[in-house]
Amino acid sequence: MRSLLLLVALLLLACSGGDDAVGASATAEPVPTSTPSLGSAGPIDVDTVDLTRLVTWKYLFDAGQDPFGSYDSTLYPQYPPPADLADLVVALAAAEDGRYEAVLTDLAFLPTGYGELALKQLLQKEPPFSDADFLAAVEQRGFREPDEDSRRYLLFKQALFATIFDEFAAFLDPEAPRTISAQEVFWGGVRVDGIPPLDSPRFLTAADAGAWILADDEIIGVEINGDARAYPRRIIDWHEMVNDTVGGVPVSLAYCTLCGSAILYDGRYGDQVFRFGTSGLLYRSNKLMYDRGTRTLWEQFTGEPAWGSLVRAGIRLTILPVVHTTWEAWLAAHPDTKVLDIDTGYSRDYGSGVAYRDYWASSGLIFPAPDQDGPLERKDSVYAVRVGDLVTAYPIDLLASRGVIHDRIGEQSVLLIATEDGSGGRAYAGGELRFSALDGAAGDLESDDGRRWQITEAVLISDDGTELERLPGHNAFWFAVTNHAASWRLYE
Repeated sequence: MRSLLLLVALLLLACSGGDDAVGASATAEPVPTSTPSLGSAGPIDVDTVDLTRLVTWKYLFDAGQDPFGSYDSTLYPQYPPPADLADLVVALAAAEDGRYEAVLTDLAFLPTGYGELALKQLLQKEPPFSDADFLAAVEQRGFREPDEDSRRYLLFKQALFATIFDEFAAFLDPEAPRTISAQEVFWGGVRVDGIPPLDSPRFLTAADAGAWILADDEIIGVEINGDARAYPRRIIDWHEMVNDTVGGVPVSLAYCTLCGSAILYDGRYGDQVFRFGTSGLLYRSNKLMYDRGTRTLWEQFTGEPAWGSLVRAGIRLTILPVVHTTWEAWLAAHPDTKVLDIDTGYSRDYGSGVAYRDYWASSGLIFPAPDQDGPLERKDSVYAVRVGDLVTAYPIDLLASRGVIHDRIGEQSVLLIATEDGSGGRAYAGGELRFSALDGAAGDLESDDGRRWQITEAVLISDDGTELERLPGHNAFWFAVTNHAASWRLYE
């Protein structure tokens, strides 16, 4: 269990960093509350006891202290729980229908006084327990639905997470409508906006950015109404949310590094404009973002409200196209591009490939994602194309090796073109034409009727002026598609 918490701590260090790091003070002591004895007259009736009585502590956090320089047992103080409440944990585990497994999971995953006891009951074997065992135990429970959350569990979850930060209590309001199960919500290890979004960010000219940006730096490229912008991953890996206005359109680049997915949302819906922050909570190893107006939690992968007052409003934000490529390739196609300023106002090591280096190099996850459907490995990169409600995943390596892929998604004919560097792609409404002779350096290709077509961020345009519309697409890890897309398909 301690090694699992260390993994989480290392992830927090990667995404919090420096003067914004959040953690428990080494001298923090639990704050006890009044916990009347459950008594010893016969077995505990787990179906009637108030589960919030298990919450007998309060974490004390110091936003100015970095606790991750040396990990030890004082990071999250462990103390013996009251004996009668320890008996309650055991009694919850003994419930035959398994409906209290989520309570045990929450107690085991968070640094609580019941951690080892709950984990022992959860896995039904003696310590030490491996991280893989714990994650597997959670994942094997499978997807959970909102109607599987009892009110007692929702009240317990809210009380438990409120001991971390008071703001979590509002996010996890048992009375608010939900599209997700509270059983699959985990703490990512940071406070609200502990991974600080970039609001109204500054931009540089390509010439000025040349002082620090490298040719092979990976960027997320966006162009709207002729306004081209490059968001270097070495910067946004640390921030995961950029609230910007591009070509007059208010947008949010919502980036989940755990999922490898940078998704651009048009912030407009009706007469509303949404701006987002990072809640510090996760759902199936994907960030839950929140809107600044209502503080509703949203699914990062779908652009839909997930828990809060907007859930029944029928809102789904429009996804706009982005491209994952290198700075060299983007600059060649967009010499007038702007570049996100590396002077963000935050103290971070924005060196190339620094943030999340170990996570990106590993094949494993840190947080649970129940669907492990093959045939790809969970962290294989795919290019996810959205047509209606269907997400079609194209393995990045396959797209790079072919250069051009013709496909059909539902009734829509689709043309996919690999980026010159092979790290991403672009998708267009393909019509009935067939394309070949891709010239990545020139940024054009040829159709079977002999016409030449120029690749742009908005359309594919032929030498006679015919245009094929760009379709929304973005990179992602395979597990993000299978765990978050309502309907998906793998191109093979």
